[in-house]
Amino acid sequence: MPAKRSSIACILLACVCWSFGGLLSKLVPWNALTIAGFRALVAAIVLGAVRKSYRPTNTFGTWLGAFGVMGTSVLFVFANKLTSAANAIVLQYAMPVVVILFEAVVQRKKPSRLDTVSVLVVLLGVVLCFCQGLSGGGMLGNALAISSAFTYAIVYLAARRPDCDALSYSYQGNLIAALLVLYMPFDAGVTANVGHFAAALGMGASLTLGYLFFSIGMRQGVSSVTAAIVSNIEPILNPTWCFLFLGENPGPLSIAGALVVLAAVTGYTVLSSRRRA
Repeated sequence: MPAKRSSIACILLACVCWSFGGLLSKLVPWNALTIAGFRALVAAIVLGAVRKSYRPTNTFGTWLGAFGVMGTSVLFVFANKLTSAANAIVLQYAMPVVVILFEAVVQRKKPSRLDTVSVLVVLLGVVLCFCQGLSGGGMLGNALAISSAFTYAIVYLAARRPDCDALSYSYQGNLIAALLVLYMPFDAGVTANVGHFAAALGMGASLTLGYLFFSIGMRQGVSSVTAAIVSNIEPILNPTWCFLFLGENPGPLSIAGALVVLAAVTGYTVLSSRRRA
């Protein structure tokens, strides 16, 4: 039981780390491609050092997970360019539904009533958080955001495969995404500003710590569905930091949605622990 609780705690810590990316990105006036590549480069360097090897692991599961990590980063960047940020985040966080449907259809694993109800409540909270900004974004951007929900689901599903390790595919996915940093010389927004580079390094640090905690949590055996549900805390914390540190008021519906998600994740964690006991 303590191991299960600690694994869920690690997933929560991972999402807390990732959630600072939005706040820090507002402090960096670079192109989204440059930011994505720069932070991925930092993550790849550190994660490679932690795993004590920069040599890729050549297994199907590892490359599958790496594709999920890289695909989620790239698709989400382009989705934000082609549709509203609200559309992009809401559609991406349909991910828990994708995980449950995959396990139900492909693995013939029937989701529990607790899993199903928790996903529906969490999705309700996420939609509430951003419905004030939901607008008719570009169809291509919306399609890319939905696609990112599938690649994000791969990140969680791959960890349960016997032929891969979450740390290895997190490293390899970021290594591939780091190629985006090649756009930096063409980015007019990049200047010799120490503050901008410090914030970008902070983004790399938050991404790196997030994947380290994520790897530990998945290694300890947390289920893909549980991790996917708990991860929905990230799109709630992201605008919360912007409100606290930048004064961006999320609005009453966003606050209500945040409370719904917090209650759902907390309730799911407690009830699932009792059910296992």
